[in-house]
Amino acid sequence: MKRLIAYFVSGMRTASFVYLSLVLLAQFYSGITYPAPTTKNILALFLMSGIMGVLTLILERLEFLAYSMRVGVHLLATATILVLTYLFFGWSSALLSPLLWFFFLLIYGLIWLYQIWQTHKLTQRINQALEDKRKKTNH
Repeated sequence: MKRLIAYFVSGMRTASFVYLSLVLLAQFYSGITYPAPTTKNILALFLMSGIMGVLTLILERLEFLAYSMRVGVHLLATATILVLTYLFFGWSSALLSPLLWFFFLLIYGLIWLYQIWQTHKLTQRINQALEDKRKKTNH
């Protein structure tokens, strides 16, 4: 349960960062649109992104699938969550916008690049710790 909550919060954290980045960019580029920070929109963002975070946890557990297959399933499931959220909150007309899907794929790609970078950094730290431990035991 603790891990489930951690992934839910992680999804919310990631989406909040992306949303606030869009709000900031819109201050400099008036052409950028984003959902207004209303109670309904904020709750929708938290719910949608939290569920996406939990989805990540679920797909991590499906080790019988190849990694690329899990990423593909994650992308499709994330898009489905986006569509369901938009339908639930009455934003269905926005789903027809190619710009929405462009930004969805752009943001999705950036988040995965960040995840890959984080994994790389963690791997480097683990390898360095193992190397340091090996050097200590050889002396």
